[in-house]
Formats: sequence, structure tokens, C-alpha cells
Amino acid sequence: MATSAAPASPHPHALFLPYPAQGHVIPFMELAHRFLDRGFAASFVNTRFNHRRVVAAAAGATTAYSSEGGGRLRLVAVDDGIDDAGDHENLILLNAAMQEAIPPQLEALLDGEDATGEGLGKVTCVVVDSGMSWALDVVRRRGLPSAALWPASAAVLSVLVKAKRLIRDGVIDDDGAPVNLENNSFHLNESATSMDATFLAWNYMGNRDAERLVFHYLTSTAQAAAAKADFLLCNTFSDIEPAVFAGPTPATILPIGPLRTWQRPTRHAPVGHFWHADDAACMSFLDAQPRGSVVYVAFGSISIMTAAQLQELALGLEASGRPFLWVVRPEQAGKLPDGFADAIDGLAKGKVVGWAPQEQVLGHPAVGCFVTHCGWNSTLEGIRNGLSMLCWPYFTDQFTNQTYICDIWRVGLRVASAEGGGLVMKERVVELLDRIFEDEGAKERVLRLKEMAEKNMSEEGESLNNLNVLMESMGR
Repeated sequence: MATSAAPASPHPHALFLPYPAQGHVIPFMELAHRFLDRGFAASFVNTRFNHRRVVAAAAGATTAYSSEGGGRLRLVAVDDGIDDAGDHENLILLNAAMQEAIPPQLEALLDGEDATGEGLGKVTCVVVDSGMSWALDVVRRRGLPSAALWPASAAVLSVLVKAKRLIRDGVIDDDGAPVNLENNSFHLNESATSMDATFLAWNYMGNRDAERLVFHYLTSTAQAAAAKADFLLCNTFSDIEPAVFAGPTPATILPIGPLRTWQRPTRHAPVGHFWHADDAACMSFLDAQPRGSVVYVAFGSISIMTAAQLQELALGLEASGRPFLWVVRPEQAGKLPDGFADAIDGLAKGKVVGWAPQEQVLGHPAVGCFVTHCGWNSTLEGIRNGLSMLCWPYFTDQFTNQTYICDIWRVGLRVASAEGGGLVMKERVVELLDRIFEDEGAKERVLRLKEMAEKNMSEEGESLNNLNVLMESMGR
């Protein structure tokens, strides 16, 4: 049966499909806002599980979703293939289920068969997550321009794209396990500079079966993205990863970062958070603190600490004598010492919140140090705000980013020992905070990186130019 044509639209219409994890949704929303600024309409597709979280987290600002971009942004939910009662945060299950469930729904969206009735017209171009590159087959069958965005470092993306070469050269085996590393490092090719073993990011999960599955998923999707998308994008800038972009065989990756959108006239523009951020409580606490004095502590959306470790960190922050703002997700808050949050809040020297508006926090002049899990978004946000970092990675490429921060850029310190394991005691927390606040060299180096980041997104910057080229091509 023939379907009626979707209404014509005066705007090019971009569809965005991020991988269903917080660290992917936020940069995708930032990129969507860039397209909106350029006059595009945008459909932002989340799994139904995450769609509900994003809308709920926006709370009273939900009207911004329909008004943002002059009514040209719509949020769309698709089923991820897992029953409502199932585990929608088990990434191994998701990777298998989504490939079957989402493509038919995507076909309906691309053909204009959505039920939103918002009059945005047919989709004219698509940006998918590199980890969702199996969706590109649907896009290519319709002849639409496409891009794939990798929201982590270009170095790890390069390793994933070239994994077959590493297998051929005997650096890793067929399942990604390291086989032949010299001094715990390897080369992508004979003329490339050496890379630390942490750039084989999938090997840092603590479970070999999971590492094998993640290796095959990430390499297959990254290689498909490189082969099938018209543009392979990365939320990075070439100055912080020169080995990738300035080597003898530069990558075919287009750096378009660091992306940022919170500093825009529409104060309540949707940013894709899964939890409600208590903006007022965070900012009022920071406003009352001296410049450069506050320790901001946040470990992202997935990291988990044992109760014993969380309590040592709490005691260390308290013993440091420094004001601190600490993000403890609701499911972790029960591990804190009894009465801790209320006690330190009463002293006005510390504050514990369930979620925070991280970019605003990091941009506040009172913040002087960032204790981080080293997710790529957090890493870039620390750099963009010129902050030294204490690194406490949890898994995968967070260890890669720690290598960048501590060994290559030299703008931070490791919290845990290289061997890992064992409890990080409160005394070490105090010692490291003293060291990072007193390290003027690290402060100078991170300010230079901040200048590079700002230059890349300025009118003459490489990343902004790449973004303009992308949007011009996608808007034709």
C-alpha cells in the first residue's frame, strides 16, 4: 500500500543516532545543536529506556525540547530489542539486540513514517555513532549523506580501524589479546611512533570474555564506519593527538572537537543528561568558595567503587581541608559513611550531589582541580577549562586517557598505582591533592592545551572549519 509523502521542509533534516550510553549521548546532542545553529532540523534518536531518562532529567525545562532551534528539534524513542523488565544497561546484551531491533525502526524514520507530526519533513542526512555503524546499511540504501562520530580519542579509533594489521603483525591475537609488546608498547606500522599498551583499550575491563566480545564489536563497527560513512568524525582536535594527525600516514579521521554547547543563549538547551542535575545547589556552593580552591570529584555514569574505597575517599577529601564538590550517583550514595553528606554540608566546606552540570562546574573560577574517571568527555572538559587532574580510571579507554593526561600531556597524576588493586587510603588522597595543587608546571601545560582547544573552535580554527565543511556537505 502506498504511503503519503512526508511534508516538504525548508530545512535540511539531520537524524542523529548515538550509542545508548551517557558518554555518547552528550557529545551527540552537542553536535545536533551545531546543526541546529546552522539551520538544520534535527531528529535525535535514543533508545526508549534512555529517552525516558533524558526527558525526566530535564524536569521543568522540558518545553525547551520543542522550542529549541525554533521548533526544529524532536526527540525520538526506538525500542532497543530488550524487554521492559530486562537489563538495558548491559552493553553486551544491547550490542546484540539493537542490531536486530533498530534498523526496521530506522527505516520508518528515514521514510518519514514517524508519528510525531512535527512537520520537519523527510530526513536528508544521518549521523550515527561509530558503535552503531550497522545502521549505515539502511542509510546507504536510501542514498543519504552520512557521517559516523567516534566520541572518544582519535588514537583509539585508529587502533580499532587498523586492528587487522596488528593481528597480521603479531601484536595481538585474533581476539585482541596482546601477544608481542616491546616495553609494554606497540606500533601501528613501521613508521609510526610507539603507542602504550593502554591504547589497546578493550583489554582493560577485568574480564577476558567481556574483553573479547568488546574487541570484536568495536573493531567491526569502527571498520564499517570507516568504510561506509561519507565522513569519519572524532570529538578531538589535532593538537592534542599529533601522533594520529601529523604522522607519516595521517588518519582519515576528521577532528571536530572539542564540542561544547552549554554556553549558548538558550540557557536550558537540552544536553542529554540521564540524571537531573542540581544546578542551583552546585553553583551556590561554588560561589561561596575562594578562587581556585575547590576539588571537583566526578566519576561519570558507569564507574563503581566498593564501599570501603568510597569511604576512604570521603575521609581523604575531608582530611585535605580543601572545599570539595563530589558527584555520587544515587545508587552509590548508600556506601558513604553514615551522615557524611549532611555533616560536611553543615560545615559549608563540602557538598555531595547526585549529578552535576559538569561543564558549568568546571568553568567556575572556584574550581582548582578535577578528580576524574578519565572518560573522554571529562578529559576534554578538564582541558577546555584549564584544570589539572587526578586520574582514577575504571575501564577501557579511561586508561588510555590516563596515559595521555599523566604521561604525554603531563597535566595530571595517577591516583592508583600502575599495578592496580588494593585500597587507595585517605592519606594518599590528601598527598595527591597537595601535589596537584602545588604543581605549577602542570597548570602551565594544561593552560596551553586550553588555548589550543579554544583556537581550534575559533573562527579560523581547524576543528570549526571541519565542522563547517561537514555541515555544508550534509546540507546540500
